[in-house]
Amino acid sequence: MLKSKKSLISIGTIFLVLAVVLNTGCIGQMEEWEPEGTIEFGLPPWPGVTVKTEVARVILEGMGYETVGSSLDVGIVYGEMAEGNIDVLLASWLPGLHTPYIDEFGDRLDLVHINMPLTWDGLVVPRYVYEAGVQSIDDLPDYADEFDRRIVGIEPGAGIMIKTEAAIDAYGLDDWTLVSSSAPAQLAELDAAIEAGEWIVIPKWKPHSAFIVFDIVELDDPLDVYEEGEVWTVARLGLDEDHPAAYAFLQKFQISPETQSEWIYQYADLGRDPREIAEEWVNDNPDKVIEWTT
Repeated sequence: MLKSKKSLISIGTIFLVLAVVLNTGCIGQMEEWEPEGTIEFGLPPWPGVTVKTEVARVILEGMGYETVGSSLDVGIVYGEMAEGNIDVLLASWLPGLHTPYIDEFGDRLDLVHINMPLTWDGLVVPRYVYEAGVQSIDDLPDYADEFDRRIVGIEPGAGIMIKTEAAIDAYGLDDWTLVSSSAPAQLAELDAAIEAGEWIVIPKWKPHSAFIVFDIVELDDPLDVYEEGEVWTVARLGLDEDHPAAYAFLQKFQISPETQSEWIYQYADLGRDPREIAEEWVNDNPDKVIEWTT
């Protein structure tokens, strides 16, 4: 409790300094605006965006906004943003995983800013499977029996699931099954398989704490079905006019893959509360907060 109080006091100090800067005209365009209103974030059930969104919420609340996190499947989030019902998503993986959503809704959305560069997605296997000869997706048909012709996925409709369906077609895995699951259930099955020395292949992405927790290796993708890219902040049209100070913050908000991997590890693997992680990070990085908000 004492640590929590200290953290809150420190965060308050950061935003007191920010308020002074805002009122002394040292921030260019943002000096005109009185931050107010509610910002609603779309929140797919993924650890990385969960903590990242909490960090953004802590900062926006310090700027005077109310914030809401709406937990929805990612496809629904895109549709709701296109209708103007949700303000922001901090987890648009482009190009690649979320290209189908941008193709469908892009003319009604605002690609605001890259909030995390240099991502990867594809299929991974335990290292002992990789060392046994499965080093590329096109090796999978030769070991179909060992995998029981199963690829263990996450939530249906997720971008990486759509890409994996395309990979199944491209690599002639028509007699394989892409098993829908959830991100936690997928990792639990991975854990059990590694403990038993069994063969398993799963779609995964970087950054992700799975690469910290498990000894897993990416498979080559010679047909380039999966693509490297960046994670974008996407907003509904008109957010820049309705909440210009919040929009200005979102135009600057960017973290490294290493930072997000650490957040995922703290939340998904150590079981810490995402708000606590966010407040601690904001408290420990006042210069970055000031950079984003001025």
